[in-house]
Order: sequence, then C-alpha cells, then structure tokens
Amino acid sequence: MPLTFLLPTLYNERKMGGGELVWYVYILRCGDGSLYTGITLDLQRRLRAHSSGRGARYTRSHLPVELVYYEPASDRSAALRREAAIKALPRMEKLRLMEKGAREMIKMQRADRQLSQEEALEVVDRCEYAFLAMTGEDGNPYCLPLSTVRDGLDVYFHCAMEGYKTACMRRAPKVCLTCVEGARHQPEKMTMIYGSAVALGVAEEVTDEKTKEKALRLLCRRHAAGVDAQKVEKCVMGGLQKTAVWCIHIHEITGKANRG
Repeated sequence: MPLTFLLPTLYNERKMGGGELVWYVYILRCGDGSLYTGITLDLQRRLRAHSSGRGARYTRSHLPVELVYYEPASDRSAALRREAAIKALPRMEKLRLMEKGAREMIKMQRADRQLSQEEALEVVDRCEYAFLAMTGEDGNPYCLPLSTVRDGLDVYFHCAMEGYKTACMRRAPKVCLTCVEGARHQPEKMTMIYGSAVALGVAEEVTDEKTKEKALRLLCRRHAAGVDAQKVEKCVMGGLQKTAVWCIHIHEITGKANRG
C-alpha cells in the first residue's frame, strides 16, 4: 500500500533528544512492479523528485513510482549498510518487510486508540457484520459483507456451496476481515465513536461434519437468538448438506477504538 500519507511531517525530521538529521532507507514500487531501494534525508522531497523524473536513473525509466516502505537510520553510514542489505534480499523477503512495516507504521499513528488483541477479538464478537476482503480471480480486490461468529482464533461464516467468493478463496486463501462495532457520529467533537478490528488470516472450507455442525449452531446462537430451539435444530441439520461453512484462521489481529 502507498505510504505517502504516513511520511514524517517535519522537514528533515530530527532525532528525539538530539539535533542530528535523520537518514531514511526507503523502497519504491515502480510502474512495472519492480522495487527500488534508496536513502535520503528528506522523504517528501526525494519522493517528489522521483515522481517528476528527477530522481535516480532507474526510476526515471520506470515511472510512476509509489512509496511502499521506509525506516530511519542512525546516520548515513548505517543507512548505506541497510540499503545494501535490503537490496540483497530476495523479492519475497522485501515484500514481507514492506507488509510488516506498513502495519507497524499505521499502528503508530494513533497509539492512544490501539486495542489489545483480546479487546480486538471482542470487537469481532460484537460487530453486526464484517467485511471480508480477498483477491479476485482477475487479481483485483474483492470485498463483501458477512455474518460471522468467532470461536477462539477461528471465525466462521456460511455461504453457498459454489460461487465467485468460494472460487476466489480456493485460489488465494489469504484474506482480511474488517469488523466495526458501535459506530456513531459525534458532531459536536467532529469525530466518530467506534471500535474496529482488522484480522489477517487464511480461509479454509470446513469439511468435517462435526465441526460444520458446531459452526452452524454457533452462527444460529449469535444471529438467531431467541428463535425456537426446534426451528434452529431443523435449520442446522438441513443446512449440513446444502450450505457451505468456511473458517478464517486468524494469524494476526489489530484493533483501535474511539470511545469518546
């Protein structure tokens, strides 16, 4: 994801407690998908130079570019060493570094609103519905709302036996689940009250009949509370053969909230 909006806001941002200028090591994604690594004292100025064709020789011939990762270094020598180390990484390792760095930098933007893992999981429990994001068969993002229920670090949902969603998850099972609870405007403070959680994980179709039955009971218990038990039982048993159940195994979850 582009990180331009996360750039340090001070020109030549200075170290905490000192007057030395901070060097940065950064990675750009070029127009052809290739990655360029460099160093600079001023990320915003350097990015403008790259984008206008006045940057490095490589980026001039591979426009447009977007900033996808950066990290500070103690001095120019340290920045050069880190630049060389990143350049030597295989592409997949660079992508993992970019993904991890992006999440960490986003988390730091409002640390006062960050939730613990337990609190984030509680948001999953309370949300009215969730949004599941995946990679479409054509490579484009695909997102849709779901009714979910959580059991530990597993989140279950039901769907049709076949369809575009199931085809996408079979092809690319890594998914992102976003949950929001209690969202409401607070006009007098120009803000919103909310709790949110973002979970990264792997989607897997539930094929074990006992696990599937358990998941359907949990879904009914959460979304059909108060319905006659016999009706729920009939729904569960009837759905075993004609309803698909999927499980998202959560590998990582983050959350934040503004409680007012």
